[in-house]
Amino acid sequence: MHMKDKVVLLTGATSPIGRRLVETFADAGARLALCVRRVSEVDAMERPLLDRGASVMALPCDLRYEEDVVRTVHRVVRRFGSIDVVINAATVVGPKMALVDYPVDPWRNVLSTNVTGTYLICREVLPWMTRQGEGTIINVTSSVGPGKPEWGAYFVASQALDGLTRLLATEYRNSGIRVNTIDIGPPQQLAHLGRSPEEWTQAFLWLASDQAASTTGQRIRAMDFVKPGEAVQPN
Repeated sequence: MHMKDKVVLLTGATSPIGRRLVETFADAGARLALCVRRVSEVDAMERPLLDRGASVMALPCDLRYEEDVVRTVHRVVRRFGSIDVVINAATVVGPKMALVDYPVDPWRNVLSTNVTGTYLICREVLPWMTRQGEGTIINVTSSVGPGKPEWGAYFVASQALDGLTRLLATEYRNSGIRVNTIDIGPPQQLAHLGRSPEEWTQAFLWLASDQAASTTGQRIRAMDFVKPGEAVQPN
């Protein structure tokens, strides 16, 4: 699927999942705005893509802070003139322990990054998408099982992201703006699920494309993804 000239804003660009998505959307011809947490990461993220001719800007943005998010979104719009696709892939897992023992600082860090950061990006991008009359937001989460013990703030954040997706999909239904969740599976199993990155990234490309124009408010498992109209291949 081609994404030529579509502007894709991606958070969590330096994570293993983020890096694979950067490569996937660059190969598809997208113009990329990549959020990284530290200024020191900007050149390392941007330079290899510029060297291969990609249209890209990397921006330092700590999603925990409203002013960073506001500034980032405005910089992207000034540079590219629009934002067509947002992929909220920034994720902090935090410690694995019983909730009664969970320290408050890691709790705040996980919720501030995974939930509040995603909310802030959506809040700032949606007015621009509304002016355009179209756009797509993809929130990235992981399935850790219902009430999985000792996943603490990460489990709570994943449930909150599902609720945020459904809420926004309802509020923006029939607006041309689509909001969906992609479940990338348990984080610790991503490298052992038997599917190549080229396969699981197809869920992101499809949702970002015009082929998914009628899809909103859905949760899609990246590892099980089959494009509509294609047969499931036997193992």
